[in-house]
Amino acid sequence: MKNSTLFSCWILILVTLLSSCETQKTNPNRETIEEFYHVFNKRQDFERFLNFYDDTAVLEDIINGDRIEGKKALRDFFDWTNPDFELLEENSLVVKEITADDNRVAISGYFTPFKWGDTEFEAMHFTTLLTLNASGKIIKQVDWINYPSNLVNYNTRKNSNTWLK
Repeated sequence: MKNSTLFSCWILILVTLLSSCETQKTNPNRETIEEFYHVFNKRQDFERFLNFYDDTAVLEDIINGDRIEGKKALRDFFDWTNPDFELLEENSLVVKEITADDNRVAISGYFTPFKWGDTEFEAMHFTTLLTLNASGKIIKQVDWINYPSNLVNYNTRKNSNTWLK
């Protein structure tokens, strides 16, 4: 009896492990987003980074109140070639958790410290919700970033609540 119970436990563990591996393999959106953040993190190939977005993608920054529509506007918004931006560490961000389900992916982590002009900015927590289309392109990005007070004037920022309908 003990051997059959032990055998049943091992079968259950094996099935659980195999099904969890299968779940990760069958979710291409998770792999796409892992690659998206890898490219973002290195900040070396802006065209490749933009290619993760659909031409009609929308980015909403809830805290800062920015709403960016379309790939051209995203190009201007991200502005990777701006000489005022300087990484202070090897990586621009650290991803702590990715949760993917169907066409939505939730990501949490933090941006590493950086310099803009003469001002240094501390690390900032972020949570992002991405929605992907059937082609695996990002069609919507919603960011919650814990900006330091010297980066965002909370008294004069745009109000993202105006997007409510």
